[in-house]
Amino acid sequence: MKFVVAIDSFKGSASSAELNLAVKKGIQEVMPEANVDMVAIADGGEGTISALQASLGGQLVSVTTLDLLGRTIEATYLLAGEIAIIEVANVVGIDKVAPSPSTISTASTIGLAKLMLDAKTRGVSEIILSLGGSGTSDGGLGLLVGLGAEVTNDPQELSTNRLMGFKNIDLSKMASFSGIKISALADVTNVYAGASGFAEFFGRQKGGDDALLAKQNHLSQEVVRIIRDKYKIDLQAIEGTGAAGGIGGAVAILGGQIEPGFQKIAQLIKLDERLNGSELIITGEGRMDFQTANGKVPYGMAKRAESKRLPIIAFCGALGDDLGMMNEVLLAIYSIQREVVPLDQAMDKQYTLANMQSLAANVFKTRFKN
Repeated sequence: MKFVVAIDSFKGSASSAELNLAVKKGIQEVMPEANVDMVAIADGGEGTISALQASLGGQLVSVTTLDLLGRTIEATYLLAGEIAIIEVANVVGIDKVAPSPSTISTASTIGLAKLMLDAKTRGVSEIILSLGGSGTSDGGLGLLVGLGAEVTNDPQELSTNRLMGFKNIDLSKMASFSGIKISALADVTNVYAGASGFAEFFGRQKGGDDALLAKQNHLSQEVVRIIRDKYKIDLQAIEGTGAAGGIGGAVAILGGQIEPGFQKIAQLIKLDERLNGSELIITGEGRMDFQTANGKVPYGMAKRAESKRLPIIAFCGALGDDLGMMNEVLLAIYSIQREVVPLDQAMDKQYTLANMQSLAANVFKTRFKN
């Protein structure tokens, strides 16, 4: 019998590959002869590079650059053939700061430019940016400046965040990516400015208060106006330009495409082919609730399974009360937790993997043991 295991990483705990292996071990406790295909998977957020490297191979390239607060760091991206995959969070991740009005008003995406420029020098045909987990809210202007754009700011505004004193932008000296496809992976469709824009919609979780977010929203409207008037690109007409604090908008300005993360990754790893002939698919993520249906891995896997008329179940770390659509697209959903424990214990990698293996063994005893 063939089984496919494709579980997203449990953020801060275990990777997709580690979780898949734990499930495989649990299955083979019950069915030693089982053929278990472990598919490292992601949706464009944390774990994208490791998931793609597991299927595509390639090498990690290290680049000296700046994090979101301008501190020197070594950041890596994946070079797989002629494709470069950059995880935005590796450079400007929200995990690198304690979100506050100070951090959101100074955080910049300028450090991402060095990775893109390095990939360009290596002759890539495509650069993929996974947008999940960003801690910036500069409208992507820092990235554009790092690529050579000139942003005029109010001289009284001392912030390194180009958005905060934005007055004008000139793209004429920006590095050209002609002949290179630029793709951004995002699971949100928010546009650049307004009530659903990056400032008003996502800014509070990145440390903004009402006054600061109102200012950011006003300035983001100015960016929209100038880009539309000068360069004929309407950031309000393109879904996803508000993703990752406006990095989606920078990608659109560069002529790139914003795509659903899971769909792009599924295409790259040839997921449909790997599902063929499976008796059962096992998927999952760290926490499952009604938001899982918004482009997350378990929902994407469930829709793939549905199209092939294959049964699918999910294993997760935490199970929300409201599962929304997930109750309709999965046969069953199981939490790996066996008792009430402190959060740090529940997040411990070895504890998580042991529970995952035990759960897989028990489920397969129920379903497949003669």
